[in-house]
Amino acid sequence: MKLLFVEKNEKTSLIVLSIIGLCLYQGIKAQKGLPKPDIFAEPSSVVAPGTNVTLRCSALQSTSQELLFTLSKAGSPGYPHPEKTGTEGRFSLPSVKVRDAGSYSCFYSERRPAKGKSETSETLDLVVTGSLPRPSLQALPSAKVSLNGRVTLRCVLPVKPSLGSVMFMWLKAGIPEPLGRALQQSQRWADFTLPSVTVQDAGSFRCIYYEKTVQPRASEPSEPLNVCVTGEKGTRLRTPS
Repeated sequence: MKLLFVEKNEKTSLIVLSIIGLCLYQGIKAQKGLPKPDIFAEPSSVVAPGTNVTLRCSALQSTSQELLFTLSKAGSPGYPHPEKTGTEGRFSLPSVKVRDAGSYSCFYSERRPAKGKSETSETLDLVVTGSLPRPSLQALPSAKVSLNGRVTLRCVLPVKPSLGSVMFMWLKAGIPEPLGRALQQSQRWADFTLPSVTVQDAGSFRCIYYEKTVQPRASEPSEPLNVCVTGEKGTRLRTPS
């Protein structure tokens, strides 16, 4: 009888522990809230003045619920764009101007039943070019590089600006978003290195810089720099179409 009594207690204990564990899991899950969305810019996050830009706020998990999306901009409380509903929020910025540049983020919530809001997305820097003089772009040691070789693209400011922190970005023709970014506070230049080039790395590159401030000004893009990738005998390799 004593053995049966112990087994019953163990079984009861396991059931109680399971219920406690389930409650704790549900509590932790509720505290975490909805996962943060992604934010994208179309056609790009780096644009010339007058470009029509759409900022997309996209929930990472599929849901049948109607969602309510909110866009915010750093330094602009009560941002004037209305909330959007649906499964993805699309916010139009027609004919952008320098004042539209800045850091954007978004979040969403389920409308019915209400379950609180999601975490805020990562920030997206929208850069509107043309307010500052263009930099120059150099290839080190050369813009003609062997397959699997190494090339460094150095973006150089026209003069040492009194801008404080400056963000450099490298662009490639045919790719809408920047290839790389580098923050500098003292030097007049920043480097972006392709450590082992492939045929796909050949093409036309530019760079820009902008102030890392709430209301940033950005430069004109540099003149294009064509990087040529060659084979073992120095023959130029064509980029696959």
